[in-house]
Amino acid sequence: MPSTTSSPRRGPRGFTLVELLVVIAIIGTLVGLLLPAVQAARDAARRSQSSNNLKQIGLALHNAHDTLGCMPPAVAFWWSNPTYTGGYTNSDGTFFFCLLPFFEQGALPKNITNWKGSGLGQIDANRAAMSVPIPALIAPNDSSASSPIFRGGFSADWMWKNPVDVALCSYGCNFQVFGRPENIKSDIWSWHNTHGQRRMADISDGTSKTLFLAERRMACGPENGPNNTDTFGNAWGHPADDRYWPVFGRINTAYTNDPNAAAYKTFFPPLSTPKPAQCLWQEYRAVGHSTGTILCGMGDGSVRSVSSAIDTIPWSQALLPKDGSNVELD
Repeated sequence: MPSTTSSPRRGPRGFTLVELLVVIAIIGTLVGLLLPAVQAARDAARRSQSSNNLKQIGLALHNAHDTLGCMPPAVAFWWSNPTYTGGYTNSDGTFFFCLLPFFEQGALPKNITNWKGSGLGQIDANRAAMSVPIPALIAPNDSSASSPIFRGGFSADWMWKNPVDVALCSYGCNFQVFGRPENIKSDIWSWHNTHGQRRMADISDGTSKTLFLAERRMACGPENGPNNTDTFGNAWGHPADDRYWPVFGRINTAYTNDPNAAAYKTFFPPLSTPKPAQCLWQEYRAVGHSTGTILCGMGDGSVRSVSSAIDTIPWSQALLPKDGSNVELD
């Protein structure tokens, strides 16, 4: 009988170094292709949430108007001349403070133990109402501040023994609609110009063509800290310092007090994702959170995406509620 010998059984062949490198290269290429798509999807989701926030603010605004017969003020003061009589506050209140009861935040002003009509009012030993962040007023793609709270951002010896926090927000209201710039035309900085009491019927250009709301950045500027002279931000409830007012379209591009000047009714166009050095608080711009676009709330409650490349003239015309321009924002 012939003898038989069995050959030794070999184990499974491993990958060569070249094959491993090829696989890694393929995976790297796929990841490189997928990451932009994932990032785009995330940005779209964040923009969608910001758009929904603007819609909720717009809905609250219309509910408030139906209840009180006029729109809330940009900022109201008890000492203003003429006296504020719109019914939203009996003290010093911002646009968002006045709207609190209309977007399910009524408990906050009710808990104020002093200065009841104002975000400056005390809700506990260390906090003012304006110190409380409101999620509905924070855009998920607003990366301008590491925290929605500016620690120790406000101090007044006549009210607080210690500095109190300032809660920031990502939106603002159009000063040309909710302010009253026609009150003292020769002083565009006057605090007596802040509390308009317009009705929807007063918007003769049409609510669908007049810009009411827009994105703003929580923090924007070259300096933002308690020891800096140019500290400012966008705060939902801080009426006592106009560097914090949640408004845009307040000041014309020439800073002129002459109502007859050509630039008197032109306003700084919006920015999107600007560098800190591009932000100047005194320009009162709308500032978008996504590259190239700014989400804006129109008077009819719709939300539109406006290019940051928009020209100054159509932007300014959309801010003015009754200039007869009849402009459509694209």
